[in-house]
Amino acid sequence: MKRLAIADLIKWLKNPSRKPLILRGARQVGKSTLVHLFCEQEKLDLIEFNFEIESLGSLEVGDFDLQKLLDEIQFKKKKKISENSLIFFDEIQESPKLLKVLRYFYEKAPEIKVIAAGSLLEIALRDEDFSFPVGRVDFYHLGPMSFREFLWATGQEFLDEKLSKFEFSQELHLAATKALKDFYYVGGMPAVVKKFAETNSLVDMREIQNQIVQTYQADFPKYNKRINIQRITRVFNALALSIGRKVIYSKLDSESTSRDIKRVVELLIDSRVILSCVHSDGNNSPLMGESNLKIFKTYFLDIGILNSILRLDYETIDREFKNKFNTKGVIAEQFVAQHLNFFQPPSLAPGLSYHLRDKGSQKAEVDFLIESQGSIYPLEVKSVAKGHLKSLQYFCKSKAPRFAFKLSLEEFSVDKNFAGNSVLISLPLYAVEYLKANFEKLAIHT
Repeated sequence: MKRLAIADLIKWLKNPSRKPLILRGARQVGKSTLVHLFCEQEKLDLIEFNFEIESLGSLEVGDFDLQKLLDEIQFKKKKKISENSLIFFDEIQESPKLLKVLRYFYEKAPEIKVIAAGSLLEIALRDEDFSFPVGRVDFYHLGPMSFREFLWATGQEFLDEKLSKFEFSQELHLAATKALKDFYYVGGMPAVVKKFAETNSLVDMREIQNQIVQTYQADFPKYNKRINIQRITRVFNALALSIGRKVIYSKLDSESTSRDIKRVVELLIDSRVILSCVHSDGNNSPLMGESNLKIFKTYFLDIGILNSILRLDYETIDREFKNKFNTKGVIAEQFVAQHLNFFQPPSLAPGLSYHLRDKGSQKAEVDFLIESQGSIYPLEVKSVAKGHLKSLQYFCKSKAPRFAFKLSLEEFSVDKNFAGNSVLISLPLYAVEYLKANFEKLAIHT
């Protein structure tokens, strides 16, 4: 299956100042498969080590010697490292010592191509109290397959081509909405998308989703040996029922203290299974500069995984589309969240922001804030029905962004007299991923 990340890996490969690359992301998002596809496409000789099932003794000695490590790799894999080789260290969270010596590939053997990947990496590094060698390794943050990649996998490249150009029509709207409904159920976990693309079976696909959820739960003991596994499970399930709501620790688990719950939530965020959306005042760029980390809401890694946990079937999703999300609007929010989470370049850590005014009589919440070329833009996720946009109007009157966005099942439209000098762009939900590349076109048309 085609991934957008392949193009970025090709740029990395051709960079004369290439550094070892570390792929970061949750389990099952396709890090290992991505490397295999990349090597196959670029005809590279893959030399792979998986630290969950293998070890390298040269990493354990007191005085590290890069040449001894290279010799051991060649001996164990019965392959000579050449200019066409790519060494892939998988599941590196199992060998934190490797992370500490990756710098030597850049300093002493920059001609060797090295990619490392790990799940639960942030948790492992926190336990090791370890900081990366700044300037000597590069990072790439990988998430689940996006809606665009889903279109590729299911043979709907024509929709992607039109959406990429922001060329909207009634015919496209109908087809894209149907594809969106499928994605809401299937989600973006590569193994699930592959099964759906091959068989179109909702039963087989849901079974894979359930297995992935069980894999995440099986990882709970690895988070922290001192934390009660039942507590992590309770909080995990409670977060699935609290999508898009401001996190109040005491409401997630009545059997634990807020301090203990806070630690569990942090671990779930570190594992990348849970996405954190942090409040920002949204006055100026960067968004994180005005963030309050104590005020946040959460989403899940993937909409398909969330549906599996909540046991939402396809008929329920279909009914929600017909009802314009009037009863389960958070499903639409989840879709938007997992795409906006990677709005920034993949070399930067993913993240989400929103705006919450929770004081006085004028309470207001804007679902998401995004940042592009030094400007801040608000986004609201709504049903197709004419819903209230008071929070969005208040934000526009006080912050005066050039654009504000309403994301719904409505077709594309523009309101140049929305609030103050802000133009309201009504954008179909399925087009949110294409927004970043079309800001210039929006500026021309408005």
